[in-house]
Amino acid sequence: MTMALPDPRILLLSSQDIVPVTILSGFLGSGKTTIIRRLLTYACDTAVIVNEFGEVGLDHLLLESADDNIALLPGGCLCCQARGDLARALRSLQDRSALGQAPAFRRVIVETSGLADPGPILQVLLSDPLRLSRYRFAGLVTTADAVLGAGQLAGHAVAQSQVALADRILLTKLDIAASADRQSLVQALARHSAAPVEDRASDAGLERQLFAFDVGARPRFRAIGTDHGAHDGLFTAISLGWTGRVELAGLHAELTAFALEHGETLLRLKGIVDVAGAQTPASVHAVQHLVERPRLLATMPAEPWRGIVAICRRQARNGIADRLGQVLRASTADRAEIHREHA
Repeated sequence: MTMALPDPRILLLSSQDIVPVTILSGFLGSGKTTIIRRLLTYACDTAVIVNEFGEVGLDHLLLESADDNIALLPGGCLCCQARGDLARALRSLQDRSALGQAPAFRRVIVETSGLADPGPILQVLLSDPLRLSRYRFAGLVTTADAVLGAGQLAGHAVAQSQVALADRILLTKLDIAASADRQSLVQALARHSAAPVEDRASDAGLERQLFAFDVGARPRFRAIGTDHGAHDGLFTAISLGWTGRVELAGLHAELTAFALEHGETLLRLKGIVDVAGAQTPASVHAVQHLVERPRLLATMPAEPWRGIVAICRRQARNGIADRLGQVLRASTADRAEIHREHA
């Protein structure tokens, strides 16, 4: 007889506050370090992990205001050989703070290399729950250069992936961008991403943009690339509304099987579902082959929508939509209706 192991995320040895982790992505030169430098002038309770492509890292030297809480991961993009270093860096920040060797912090930003695909980086925060039990993925913010961004999206697949996976996109360099450049970028982003697009704010507004993500809200993804013909991007969004109450263990098992089947074409999945026997719904997250164990939300979300949204490669959308429908039906005990939503 086999017994299910407990969720490692509940195995904290002492009472500790959960630390949100924001991933800051964006193509080369799109202003990620500038954003962090601005934030650190007044938000000294933020730890930063900087990843650079190449053997010599420089970005961390530009973040003068919080050196003790900055970790540099040089020598390779986190999306390839350096992924294990991210888990170690997060754990090291926690240990150094506990020993008084670094200031206390209540949140973390991971600044990725401009050449990094965020998908594998998200996997790190899902795949090592025991060592990273204090941390929770908060959201992925991608910077977009208002001057050069449209051309970067047209010429680089990794730039398309960075915006497709984003929870929020921040437009940068607006002070030197022509209005036509900004308009071209916004149009290009609409072809490649469904995330909300905002002008980069400052001070308190910037803090909200980097850390305020409503996990109980409906995932803010719309259909991507609609009515753009041959200019459609590589990715699309699928939204499935669901009215039933799921069994959490069954949903986790079904999603795990789904991710094993479709992980090569699935970039990201997120959702909110009602749970049988629970007073609040659960959040659902997956990145490619990795599925995070669904977690009950602490409070009831303000929005009534329930369902799952998937970001996937365009050519796989119909197969993934059909299979997700099977996942929801198989993990739900009561009769329910599924709605595939379109823009």
